[in-house]
Amino acid sequence: VVSTQSTGKTRVTLDFAGRKIMEDSTATLDSEIGVVYEENSKDNRIRRESEDFEPVFIDQPNLPLNRTSQHFTTPKSELNKKKAAIRNQDKDFKLLRDEGMCLTMHQPWASLLVAGIKKIEGRSWYSSHRGRLWIHAAAKQPTTAEIRAVEDQYLDIRGNDVIFPEFYPTSAILGCVFVEDVLPKFENEEENSSEFLFVCKDAMALPVSIKSKGQHKIWKLGKQEHATVLDQLF
Repeated sequence: VVSTQSTGKTRVTLDFAGRKIMEDSTATLDSEIGVVYEENSKDNRIRRESEDFEPVFIDQPNLPLNRTSQHFTTPKSELNKKKAAIRNQDKDFKLLRDEGMCLTMHQPWASLLVAGIKKIEGRSWYSSHRGRLWIHAAAKQPTTAEIRAVEDQYLDIRGNDVIFPEFYPTSAILGCVFVEDVLPKFENEEENSSEFLFVCKDAMALPVSIKSKGQHKIWKLGKQEHATVLDQLF
């Protein structure tokens, strides 16, 4: 019996009447390595297949399986609809609120606006204001001729049934209007000399005008003034 050892291997040779039987542990080692290699390869293949797999989420009964899932993405059209809805809600809130914003105007146009006779007011500047706007009459007293000329203009526009204010107070808050929009100059019967036009509706005149000092452009009423005009109006 001859026994030979080498690194990591054992070789045994038996001699029986000139016949040799050889046992080599290398084969066993190789087979074990092969099993481990096969298992590792299988694990790697399964891992690769799991990484390449893209799940399909079906949230509608008739969706085809090969269709891209809408579970995580929203179509652009839907996003636009949602953005538009948010903008509309914000616009509605802006239109309904009353922060006491006020505009000073000369007479007789100020009283005609809160009486609902005048519906467009012109300015050389743009404003983002929408919703309720309080109207203040400036200190300058109009002449009889000025009042008559403006009333004649609106008789032509509105017809002979229009009822004009009896008085044209000055240095006072007269009432309010609802500003629908502020637009660049467009053709109309009332105002053609201004760059921007305030389109107004829902005019409401106070039962009694409230004395107050005006300011330039759109300005904010004091807390007490705002509370007073609201009490009168509602």
